[in-house]
Amino acid sequence: MECGKKVGIGETAPDFSVEGFSGRDKKFQKYALSTYRRKWVLLFFYPGDFTYVCPTELQSLVDYKRDFEELNVQVFLISTDSKFSHKQWNEYELSKMIEGGMTYPMLPDPMGSLGKPYNFYDAAQGVDLRGTVVIDPDGVVQLIYVNASAIGRHPGEIVRCIRALKEFRDKGNVVPACWNPGSPTIEPTYENSGKIWETYHK
Repeated sequence: MECGKKVGIGETAPDFSVEGFSGRDKKFQKYALSTYRRKWVLLFFYPGDFTYVCPTELQSLVDYKRDFEELNVQVFLISTDSKFSHKQWNEYELSKMIEGGMTYPMLPDPMGSLGKPYNFYDAAQGVDLRGTVVIDPDGVVQLIYVNASAIGRHPGEIVRCIRALKEFRDKGNVVPACWNPGSPTIEPTYENSGKIWETYHK
């Protein structure tokens, strides 16, 4: 992609090919974003291995593994640490918090090349921010947000957002505030314009 170009909602996610650590297979292997077309992809950026909030986030992501599998989501964990650091962290700490160790691929981003397109790389600190990206099965970015480094994310909210995106993709209906699966959606028709106060009740 063009150097320095930022990616926004509705744009194609830039491809990458990096060697990361597979906690499931206990080895280093290559991962390319382009090979995951037809799946939803979650890019889960975090500031660093051997930190405080990050291990709790990664543990929580594994708690929602069944939800991600049900939604056909490929999860990638990304920080500026090396693949060797990812391996050591998994062996030293994550394996004590997660039975069997980390199940998602852990990718290195030492120069912030993966984080920069989403404006996630903090050059002053040399780390990626606590950023979240969801990419649809066509390779298009559908969600981007950043948390302050002191605040951990809730994977349940990420799952809810992916379910909402899937609802719109599959059925064409838009999703109101505070929506949960099974709740009413809104048909974006001319007849409903200006009449949501009549047709939708929270």
